[in-house]
Amino acid sequence: MARRIRYGKGKGSIEITGPQRELFEQALREVAGETMKVLEAEIDTRVEYAKENWIVRYGKPITTKDGRTFIKKQKSKRSIDKFTNGIRIVQGGKAIEGFFRNGAQYAYAIKPASYSKRENGSASTVPEGESLAEETMWKPARKSVNKLVKKLADAFIADQKKKG
Repeated sequence: MARRIRYGKGKGSIEITGPQRELFEQALREVAGETMKVLEAEIDTRVEYAKENWIVRYGKPITTKDGRTFIKKQKSKRSIDKFTNGIRIVQGGKAIEGFFRNGAQYAYAIKPASYSKRENGSASTVPEGESLAEETMWKPARKSVNKLVKKLADAFIADQKKKG
């Protein structure tokens, strides 16, 4: 099930909630059930990959003048918990699209340092100084777009056969 259903795109869009959400979701599943399944599976995969490779603040190593090193604890703002996703109804109801994003205002500005760690405590998989969002969200999405288009085409054909 999509976490959010929106109508429109950008600042002029609205989120569909309450009983209307259930009605819209039911209608989408009846009209484009296979397409919805493909979109939701792909979005879940993208968010899971991004969260798995997202970095969180643990502490910054500090070296004193006399050569001692210690970890200065830092408080994380938990941008890893600010992922949202859903389905958008666009083009006046003629098309649907899946979306995912990290809602933290600073998400696109995060760049790993040499000491950055993922939530499980392991070292960052993102190269130092690269954009975390670009490397964990957008590059993997672009890389798999051709496979997704094939899956969506197959799902669209299956949906059309059900109608006929």
